[in-house]
Amino acid sequence: MYHKVNIYISFIIIIIIVQTYLLSFHIGSLPLIYIAVRQVPDNQEVYQDCSEETGAVLVIEILEYQTNVENNDACNFFLKDLGEANETPPEEQVIHSNQVINLLGNACEMNKEQILPSLVLPPSTTLTSQLHACISRGTQKVKQKGQTTSQCIDIELCALRLKDIDTDLLITLSIPRRKDSGKDGGSNVGDEIFKQILASFNIQDYSLFGG
Repeated sequence: MYHKVNIYISFIIIIIIVQTYLLSFHIGSLPLIYIAVRQVPDNQEVYQDCSEETGAVLVIEILEYQTNVENNDACNFFLKDLGEANETPPEEQVIHSNQVINLLGNACEMNKEQILPSLVLPPSTTLTSQLHACISRGTQKVKQKGQTTSQCIDIELCALRLKDIDTDLLITLSIPRRKDSGKDGGSNVGDEIFKQILASFNIQDYSLFGG
């Protein structure tokens, strides 16, 4: 089940900065223009790059915490779920990289300050809290409506696993692969955009998650 959370956008056209009452992030100085698109559930926001530079789609989704999914399997679980929604056969779903970051980790390991430096943790956080970021890059072949051939879509995914507040928050960036890219390991463009989004991502009001 989804949390019944409304994510209100403070303006429709997002250029460089996205600001909501619940979330905030920015897309740096890249020449991209994102606007809110589609009718979506209250737990989801969808943005699309309308500059025709990338054709990227950014989705932010708030879900109930999946208690039956281990952190090491989280990205595979959510990417598989996305593949099913895209009607992509399992053999046409590829995961190129996968890492799990303990948001309470120390400086000797990959930690929050390197990946999500702007993220403020829940006020209830203690030394025993279970807060992780599961980050992955994958590729799926998706057949668009009205087309007979599939297109490779490079996908960047971050699952913020906030067990203490019973929430999985998904940040997903999907970029259609250009025919002339010749890449098998994902999009460098998408990787850079995603790093900037994560570096500036913050949850501003945890009370809106319910509880």
